[in-house]
Amino acid sequence: MIQSLILNLATTLVPLILAIAVHEWAHVAAARWLGDRTGEEQGRLTLNPLAHIDPIWTVGLPAFLVISSTLGGAAAAVIPFFAAGKPAPYNPVRFSRQVGGKRVTMRTGELLVAAAGPASNIVLAIVTTVLLLILVKSGASLADPRSIAQLVFGFILLNVGLAAFNLLPVPPLDGSKVLMSLLPRPAAAKYEAVASQLSWLLLLLLVFGGARFVLGPIQRAAIELVLRVVA
Repeated sequence: MIQSLILNLATTLVPLILAIAVHEWAHVAAARWLGDRTGEEQGRLTLNPLAHIDPIWTVGLPAFLVISSTLGGAAAAVIPFFAAGKPAPYNPVRFSRQVGGKRVTMRTGELLVAAAGPASNIVLAIVTTVLLLILVKSGASLADPRSIAQLVFGFILLNVGLAAFNLLPVPPLDGSKVLMSLLPRPAAAKYEAVASQLSWLLLLLLVFGGARFVLGPIQRAAIELVLRVVA
């Protein structure tokens, strides 16, 4: 049991931390592209996972889920739907990028910064799917739960789950910032007031069971799609 627990923690937390590091780096890189050096000045414009780890959301909660699933007799560790790094620092007032001769507005800039994180996980999932296809064509088996192909497959699903979770329109997730940037200002203000009051309640509902109903169908669709691609 101890050996399985250590293996499940390693094969889940290490890929998770790497995916979150890319996610948070993408936020900071997008802000830097827009002209804001806040994240760079705080040492966050890096792919070094240590710069982005949050003790609770990156390690504590995912580790709890892995330990619970392992002690509960699961054959493999649960793939966490929910995890996050330290919030990426940025200041929309410092956005100075011009496109087509016009300065990018703060609302558009915030939309781009917020969307960059989930987009990076989608890109990782696509690139890793290509890698999985190469592995399968080279003879690697998806039937062995401890094979490199299964590890890569899990990394794909992990990134899909992170992207989907972070796009939920619940503060402080990226999806809430994307939605507020798209809504007309009066509607955005009303949404922010209501969502802020309900945010932690909604997050708790997601963490303790609700996510499987909201995000489960997305991951099941991703599993079917990936299996079709590599078949």
